[in-house]
Amino acid sequence: MSSLNASSDAVSTNFQKEISDMMHGFGDNPNPNPSTVVLVERIVLRQMRSLLYQAYLVAEARGSSTITNYEVIFVMRRNMLKLKQLCDYQLSLDALDKGIMNASFTEDELILELESKSKPRQRRNHIQIIEELDEINEIKHIKVNPLLEERKLRAVKLAETIPLEMYEAFHKAKCSSFRSGASQKKTYAKLEQWVNPQKELQITNLAMEVVGFIAYETVFELVDSVFKVRQDAGKNHDKLLSKLNGASQNIVHMKPGLAGCSPITEAEIREVVRRYFMPGGGMNGLFSRNMSQELPVRFIAF
Repeated sequence: MSSLNASSDAVSTNFQKEISDMMHGFGDNPNPNPSTVVLVERIVLRQMRSLLYQAYLVAEARGSSTITNYEVIFVMRRNMLKLKQLCDYQLSLDALDKGIMNASFTEDELILELESKSKPRQRRNHIQIIEELDEINEIKHIKVNPLLEERKLRAVKLAETIPLEMYEAFHKAKCSSFRSGASQKKTYAKLEQWVNPQKELQITNLAMEVVGFIAYETVFELVDSVFKVRQDAGKNHDKLLSKLNGASQNIVHMKPGLAGCSPITEAEIREVVRRYFMPGGGMNGLFSRNMSQELPVRFIAF
């Protein structure tokens, strides 16, 4: 497990270009601060390695040495909204795959492909696992995911404010992810090389798909939280009426991502991380007597 605890500086593979595009797509300046991108990359890498370690412990408890998507989903089982989002993510990928199959093969080629002796592609079963873990069917009762709705609304409002000559770059940035390769055959091979460089862990492709989803959500949560920090810093706490301002209560009313928007700084990312992991956010608060008690493992994405 030494590679899971290794410094990210020693890793040759990196996702700085992809993360820079993601940050732009999530509302950052079109030219994100390079040092901030490196810091975000380091945070995501540590989070994903910690996630894989927790998933490995679950697999080991089940008598297996291979990390599947079951173990990864089990680690994030307490956040129902993220599980609902993962269900929607699978449906989107399945629909995309069907479209790609129709566009990539002619009828004769498709028949030959089906008749070939190659093993069929492994079907995604994220939703099946989530339904198995959701014993009280809580996720089925989530008709509207507020996280996705807020994100869609922000994307629409942001797109309306971007000049036409900047929209193409913004659209490409929104399409960036942790999947790499040709447009129709993207895989998570690069992501696995990034988080598991020494191949110490056996990880299935479906598990890496969920890890890629969580890594993407981690970048989003960091960027989104920076805007909330900026919003909080801009409030006038001395005036009671300032709290009645709708823009000060709803992040949707913000307009990040314009050319005039200052790039996210390292200090803002560090402040976000501090708020996520501050002692007051867990256990017995700032005045805990049991200082030897270990802090619980926390993940920014969920």
